[in-house]
Amino acid sequence: MRTDAGLVTAALGCVRLLWPQGQISAGGSALGRLTVAPFGEHVASATLLIGSRRVAASVRSGRLEPTVSIPAGTRVRVEATVRRAGWLGWLVGSTEHLQTVLETPAVHVGVRLLSPAPGRPVVVAFSGPVRAVSLQLGAGPRRLLRLSRPRSRVSIGVDTAGRESAGSAFVAGVQHLWERFPPPVRVSWIERSSVPEMLVRPAAKGLLGPTAAIVLTFSRPVGAVLGARRPSLWPRVAGVWHEPDGHTLVFQPSGLGFPLGSHVRLGLTRSLRVLSGSDPSSVRTLSWRVPPAGKGRLVQLLGELGYLPFASRPVAGDVPRSAQALARAVLSLATGTLRWRYRPPPALRTLWDSAAGAVVLIRGALMAFESVHGLTPDGVESPGLWRALLRAELARRGSPYGYSYVYVSETVPQTLTLWHDGRVVLRTPVNTGISAAPTALGTYPVYLHLAATTMTGTNPDGSHYSDPGVPWVNYFNGGDAVHGFVRPGYGYPQSLGCVEAPITTAALIWPFVQVGTLVTVAT
Repeated sequence: MRTDAGLVTAALGCVRLLWPQGQISAGGSALGRLTVAPFGEHVASATLLIGSRRVAASVRSGRLEPTVSIPAGTRVRVEATVRRAGWLGWLVGSTEHLQTVLETPAVHVGVRLLSPAPGRPVVVAFSGPVRAVSLQLGAGPRRLLRLSRPRSRVSIGVDTAGRESAGSAFVAGVQHLWERFPPPVRVSWIERSSVPEMLVRPAAKGLLGPTAAIVLTFSRPVGAVLGARRPSLWPRVAGVWHEPDGHTLVFQPSGLGFPLGSHVRLGLTRSLRVLSGSDPSSVRTLSWRVPPAGKGRLVQLLGELGYLPFASRPVAGDVPRSAQALARAVLSLATGTLRWRYRPPPALRTLWDSAAGAVVLIRGALMAFESVHGLTPDGVESPGLWRALLRAELARRGSPYGYSYVYVSETVPQTLTLWHDGRVVLRTPVNTGISAAPTALGTYPVYLHLAATTMTGTNPDGSHYSDPGVPWVNYFNGGDAVHGFVRPGYGYPQSLGCVEAPITTAALIWPFVQVGTLVTVAT
């Protein structure tokens, strides 16, 4: 009996030692394979850990697959629990915990410049077999190609006949349908030809974003086509030329990139056939138009810099503080909600609420900005103005003067009210023009700001006058100006069109008024 018991014990020990252990391994057509004993065991649970995120997994016939899409090329920690039948659990343990690290397979596009024979299909080669391909031809919609069987070479549905003799597409592939596509890559093709040809992105004569790269893809090696020289760009902007491969030349602008509203020209070292649609033509100069910025973004920037009395927040949130991000945002961001930075006087609010008044308000702000930054204060948008605006925004260089507004009432007693950054600085009696030489009604930006000048002109009776040393002068409409002048009294028409204030009061007004400050004359 003791001998029999010993044999049984020895047999059970052998079973414990020799019982096959569960195993997780990388597996061909699935994320992995989970192997357990052929009887008495089953997989109770399987989970995937991606960073701190847990994802459920399914196991069917030993095939381990995630229940949600996972990016290709992702490292995944696999954890599984194996349960055993009761009789087996008594012998070798009721559960077994398995874990390992696997990586979701990733495939890559091989050659990115293809040279198919005339009339032949365009075929993209991958580094391994794929079951699905993400495809976007030119500016068209993204499409999903599902393959009946895995293939390493996939036709993308175009051939080199007619207008498709050259082109490009964004392509990505996955080995399994549960994989998330990697970022697509651009694949270009140029039909084989006896002469050098070139594919241009963005298309010549089209729009060019301020920070967009100019990509030239040649049917032959760059050096064989252009030699050692690089193309010339006008206007000149900071940036670098580089060759991502032997057939491609890229100019990547830096900083603020191409000036907004400008025309960009690129001069080649030789004439080349540019493949564009069905009409390839030989050119030596390429050109694009950089779109201008919108009025909404202009108002937002002028408000942020203190040249308009508004605060705003773009609907897309804060713009990252980099030159390239600011340049892109000029075209991509809506203004958001504008609000008055201070409580405005009624006349200024009325001005902004009218289309014509808003134009004057913006023009005055532009003139103020131009004056501060050494530009011609004409209030006209230009590529140079926009570059200066973006540089000021990047450097957080706001207006050094704040925001002022002058309101002149011709109702007797005539008065001038000076408003600055939300408060009335002063109110004073003034003189405006007599009936024979009235002061023009309306709103005008100050265009000339002088500490003193000689004023000359013609009196209503035809005689001429010349008044030297007129102090604290702010011209706002032709020869009309706010300035100091000695009169026996103030508050009623006495001038030849100007707005006259006591000299000591004019000295107080002058520091608050700058080029671009708005002056409203009303009845």
